[in-house]
Amino acid sequence: MKILIVEDNRNINKNIQKYLKLEWFSIEWAFDWQTWYDMAMNNSYDLILLDIMIPVIDWITLCKKILEKKKIPIIMITAKDTIEDKIIWLDSWADDYIVKPFDLKELEARIYAVLRRGNKEMFDKIRFGDIEIDIQKKEITRNWTPIELTLKEFFILEYLIQNRNQAVSRTDIISYIWWWEDSMFEADSKLDVYISNIRKKLDKSIVDTIKWFWYRVNL
Repeated sequence: MKILIVEDNRNINKNIQKYLKLEWFSIEWAFDWQTWYDMAMNNSYDLILLDIMIPVIDWITLCKKILEKKKIPIIMITAKDTIEDKIIWLDSWADDYIVKPFDLKELEARIYAVLRRGNKEMFDKIRFGDIEIDIQKKEITRNWTPIELTLKEFFILEYLIQNRNQAVSRTDIISYIWWWEDSMFEADSKLDVYISNIRKKLDKSIVDTIKWFWYRVNL
């Protein structure tokens, strides 16, 4: 899952990044409203964490412009908990808010709660024949017997499941899974191995290859 963090306090921004990366979220970040607005309008994210204390003329209008174009859940981060701040949150169409200082475990719980509300099906158990996939717990079983996937294998499968109504390109998978650690060339060669392993461990028909460059999960 890909999250955009918008927080001008660089220490807080980095701390949130580190924690969420350990929980295997894909993270991008911005320190000012203009960069955030451009990134949100031109890229795809599963959720935005937005510090509304960053100086800007009109948060409500900016949030509404983004949400009119894209359905992106927003959790607002604020240092205030007044009635006026709650009204801003409600008027901006944001999904939730959290008040500083906050525990990172609470932030994680709020992220999952918002994502579940927006895409409940994604967090349900998914079945493929005698295979059951629990996305939230990151567990896979066949007839109640665990099937072990590596984290990379699971994240590739999870990404395909997120996009299971369409074919996904190799480039999209590589950008999503390896965006921070490998060169494109190295990741491209690894992808074939991981897709092959998924098929061997689960079922050869679970992932289709379309015209050598695209993949689609059969769920």
